[in-house]
Amino acid sequence: MLKKKAIHAVAIGYIILLIVGSLAKINHQSTFDIEFEDKIVHFLAYAILCFLVFLSFYTKGINKSLTYAALFSIIFGIILELLQSITPQARVSEGLDVVANTLGILVMVAFISWKKQTLVKKLQTFM
Repeated sequence: MLKKKAIHAVAIGYIILLIVGSLAKINHQSTFDIEFEDKIVHFLAYAILCFLVFLSFYTKGINKSLTYAALFSIIFGIILELLQSITPQARVSEGLDVVANTLGILVMVAFISWKKQTLVKKLQTFM
């Protein structure tokens, strides 16, 4: 029971981190000189979000937890991009961010679908 609560707490904490990171004013100076670094970060951040939400939904016993995790993650990303366009924090909303988010989610869905049996076994032994 405690481990299930830990999974939910990590997912909720990550969601809060994404909200703050997406809406807070950031003076961004890249440490690395990588083209499309911002899009790579979006891709990875939303792939991780999808994974954590899937784990949280799965441990709650929600049917179609992967489908719901993907839908939640996509809608969440779109809402954050829309909020960036209306908040006074000088953040920029970009359509390509939504594309990067969605691609990260879809790659994670494919990975979870491919490895679901292994993930579920490991999750059951964890709990």
